[in-house]
Amino acid sequence: MNRTDYQGMQQLFDDGQMIWVENLLNQSKGRVIGFEPGMIEVEVDRHCERWDISNCREMTHGYAIRYDEVLKHPHEFDSHLD
Repeated sequence: MNRTDYQGMQQLFDDGQMIWVENLLNQSKGRVIGFEPGMIEVEVDRHCERWDISNCREMTHGYAIRYDEVLKHPHEFDSHLD
C-alpha cells in the first residue's frame, strides 16, 4: 500500500467509516481499529494485530480503492453502497 492509499484510509476512518484490510503475507482479513506511523491496527478473529502498511491492501468494498484517482476527481467518487 502506498502513502496516498494509507492517508485515504486514515481519512475515511477519521470520518467514522468502517475499513477492512487484507494482509498480503498470510491472507488474513480484519477491521481497522487504529493507525500508527507506518502501521495499521487490525482486529482479526477477536484479537488485535499491527500490520505494516507495505503488507496490506484495503478491501472495504470488496476491492481496493485507488485513492490517487479519488484525489484527482473527488466529486465524481461515490463511496456509498446503494
